[in-house]
Amino acid sequence: MKQKADLAVYQEETPRVGPPTDPDVLLDVRNLQTHFHVMDGTVKAVDGVDFSLKRGETLGIVGESGCGKSVTALTIMQLLDMPPGEIVGGEIWFEGRDLLTLAPEQIRKIRGADMAMIFQEPMTSLNPVFTIGDQISEAIILHQHVGKKEAMTRAIASLRAVGINAPERRVKQYPHEMSGGIRQRVMIAMALSCNPQLIIADEPTTALDVTIQAQILELIKKIQADSGAALLLITHDLAVVAETVQNVAVMYAGRVVEAGPVEDVLLRPQHPYTLGLLNSIPALHKRGRKLDVIKGVVPNPFRMPPGCKFEPRCPYAWEVCRRSEPDMMDTPGRKSRSRCFLHAAEGAARRYEFEKAAVATVTAGLPEAQA
Repeated sequence: MKQKADLAVYQEETPRVGPPTDPDVLLDVRNLQTHFHVMDGTVKAVDGVDFSLKRGETLGIVGESGCGKSVTALTIMQLLDMPPGEIVGGEIWFEGRDLLTLAPEQIRKIRGADMAMIFQEPMTSLNPVFTIGDQISEAIILHQHVGKKEAMTRAIASLRAVGINAPERRVKQYPHEMSGGIRQRVMIAMALSCNPQLIIADEPTTALDVTIQAQILELIKKIQADSGAALLLITHDLAVVAETVQNVAVMYAGRVVEAGPVEDVLLRPQHPYTLGLLNSIPALHKRGRKLDVIKGVVPNPFRMPPGCKFEPRCPYAWEVCRRSEPDMMDTPGRKSRSRCFLHAAEGAARRYEFEKAAVATVTAGLPEAQA
């Protein structure tokens, strides 16, 4: 293990090279870096993101707006505007191939067929001048190499599979003739029309009311389970993550700050940012009290702190956090990892206070016997 001059931290001695050795790993993202070059300077929207996703598994990426969640998804799908965007470094291994080494023509064959994306706002993602049937069948014709009649038959079957009534009539309608919930179901049908191995859902319930949100989430879970596809769910809602995914990665300022099984991360948080997110959730036992918030604001992307990016907002920070940026570290006795100096030897005293606060947050509002 390597050791920094001022603090012992754990990190990999050599970077991973080549495709994943585990054949069950479908997607392996390594040290992904996506920057945007604008008039005021360079924004490091994604700054060294690592995660992997096995076949048939579900992974949630959570964090505040602007932390890099959607840019990570768009980078995987190769849907960024370049310029101003630029994929500066990293690897995206999918089905044994590094997507960043493929030509645009090869990416187009994979995108929509082997991996598909459900976007945030269907009204801006669907083309207003084409019928729903034309838009779904276009991808089927391109990737499945069938005729127009067969493609329309499959489009109708896709709409029926996502619970849309009278799909034969719906394929002739335009997006503006449908409600928000139906449009989102159409987006899901379009994503599933070519039976992809990976589904990326980018805030799929953002523009929907609570009742429809629950229906769409249940639909995504059912389809993912029935099809065996892997699911990458991007959201800012921890309740959605708790109900939907097996593993979770928490992002802040373009980096993953905590990752692991969803039970570990949400019930035994190991990073102050994750704890802050959990604290800020409204609950019945907080009725009549001022809501908890994470103090401060997300740092200016053009003037990031030199050390830990969360240090200006962290109640457990000390001098080393201002000087150095931590690596992802193992957390003793747990399967999760955290980007925090609290888990180094020198952070033991502060870690005790943090863990007391984490236990208090997770058990607050529970009956005494459960707590």
